[in-house]
Amino acid sequence: MYRFSAVMFKVLLFKKDVMKLTKEIAYQALQDFFNQIPFVLFATGTSCAVDLDFGMTSLERYLKDEIPKFDLTPDQALEWANLVEALVLNSDFESAMNAVQDIDLLNRIIEKTAEHVSNTDKKSAFGILNGDIPWPAINMFKRLVEKLPENNKQLHVATPNYDLLAEYAFARAKIPYTTGFWGGVLRCLDWAQAERQLTYAAEVVSGKKKQRTTRYLKHIRLYKVHGSLNTFQFNNQVVETDIWQKPPDVVNRLMITPGTSKHQKLHDYRDALLGEFDKAIKKSSSFLFLGFGFNDTQLVNNAISEKLINQKSPAIIITRSTNERIDTLLKDSKNTWMVCKNDVNNSTRIFNSQYDDWLVLPDKEIWQFDKFTTEIMGG
Repeated sequence: MYRFSAVMFKVLLFKKDVMKLTKEIAYQALQDFFNQIPFVLFATGTSCAVDLDFGMTSLERYLKDEIPKFDLTPDQALEWANLVEALVLNSDFESAMNAVQDIDLLNRIIEKTAEHVSNTDKKSAFGILNGDIPWPAINMFKRLVEKLPENNKQLHVATPNYDLLAEYAFARAKIPYTTGFWGGVLRCLDWAQAERQLTYAAEVVSGKKKQRTTRYLKHIRLYKVHGSLNTFQFNNQVVETDIWQKPPDVVNRLMITPGTSKHQKLHDYRDALLGEFDKAIKKSSSFLFLGFGFNDTQLVNNAISEKLINQKSPAIIITRSTNERIDTLLKDSKNTWMVCKNDVNNSTRIFNSQYDDWLVLPDKEIWQFDKFTTEIMGG
């Protein structure tokens, strides 16, 4: 009898210690998060909200149609068959790509991936630029840039997306941004020079004298860590240009494909693609993830994991659906909040591991970026 009572006491004590998550607690935590400016990482979810053809399912279908049209060698045909078989067995595309080791086949996959993303990108480009098609996270970025303090006018943002939807949206919203390239038709990678283009001359009064000084515009530093539709290797340089829809043989497209083979290419181009990204991560103390499924171990590197798990850096994940990787991260990251769609309808679910269960908001859809911005950020 004594042992039963002791166990019951411990259970009751545990239940007392576990807190219930309420709307008031969740909203206060989400609003307090934006008292500091976070590092932002957005992924495919932002593009799929514009066009589902940006998703992996559509890319898989396109590659399955296009790659067999090439005159493949027997070894290449075998690697491609192994990839397709892995997909049939419900492997994700990133894991399935591990079957491809042949460099020529990999380059063909890269080019066809670029072709598919470019065709999809074109469908929305002008609509975003003229305001007919909304990019879902643009109001959130406008609010974040507006809140940048005078002593630090950079919003650090990264994406693995190849498409240019964010760039179109920034241009439409008149948000200055840089991807680290500067120049004309052929832009070279030079972050320092690129940022000089984001300055203006201002007059300041010192005593009775007016002096001219150089100041920075509030702007976005955009790290396209897997490359982009318009980045290439040319004459031993990493360049950005809009003149090559299909690059000539002397030009290599700088895009990192899914699968372990991409890590070797990332190693080859690490300084160009990840050098500034790494520096920004190390300096950041809070993180905002938009439409990011945490599939990419190269981006969610030890530095980010260390900050979220061990240093308990504040973070918010806003995405349509959770998954096993996100659920594992949430258990270990006490200051990470998850905002996602309910499995059965369009309502919102919110979770933080310090509380006993998910909070369901039946009349809110703040897993959508624009509605989150209005409801939580007030704009």
